[in-house]
Amino acid sequence: MNLKEQVANLMSKQPFQTLKSEQRRKESMLILDELNIPKNSEFYEFYSTYYGRNLNYRGGASPIVDPSPPQKSLLRTAFFAREVWEVPEQYILFSTGEGEGGYLYNKDDGTVWDFNLGEQKLLGTDALPHWNSFYEFMVWYLTGTDDEE
Repeated sequence: MNLKEQVANLMSKQPFQTLKSEQRRKESMLILDELNIPKNSEFYEFYSTYYGRNLNYRGGASPIVDPSPPQKSLLRTAFFAREVWEVPEQYILFSTGEGEGGYLYNKDDGTVWDFNLGEQKLLGTDALPHWNSFYEFMVWYLTGTDDEE
């Protein structure tokens, strides 16, 4: 099973409806377009298909947010990270940002970074934990704990 199929399987096991209605898909795509997320990316595909908030996720992980109205949390967190934390333009904060850190998606190469405030200069280096793709991150996020691996 490839990573996309694994994510679909894990999302189907959530205790509530995770697939977006056509209306919510369209609304989410407008936000993703506003953030200049590549349409052919895993990130775009995931967030235009599934709800990302309120998921059952790995213990100790930060909650992720969703672009869907009315909250438009993804838009708010992305601009917050850019304006307040001075995170480079190509990175999108897609978690709550609580605890002065979170998960950043790199629009340029599709990687995901586990980031803490003050580590801006380490982004894109092996000095920070990261995943090579968004779906790789989501499989990690939606399964077990580090102790089980």
